[in-house]
Amino acid sequence: MKKAVPLLIGIGEVQRGLSQILRRLDEEEGDGFIVSHNEPKAVLMSLKRYEKLKHLEEARSNEEEEVLAVVKQGDEEYELGKTKTAKSLKALL
Repeated sequence: MKKAVPLLIGIGEVQRGLSQILRRLDEEEGDGFIVSHNEPKAVLMSLKRYEKLKHLEEARSNEEEEVLAVVKQGDEEYELGKTKTAKSLKALL
């Protein structure tokens, strides 16, 4: 289960125990912030978590491309006079 509180990892802890931190992130499929002087400076995450994020990013990008293609097609049809006007959606159906 995903924790509500993010994992905070001090720079000193990273320097002393990176392999242990990486193992923990991999087991939990999680992520954590590397902090210096109580300020987040970077993020570490498991490879599985990274792959999930990349997959979601690709899916969103593909959806955006599909929406833009539909909008472009609608604009082209409007320019060619292939569209209908209606006062309501019900009138079109």
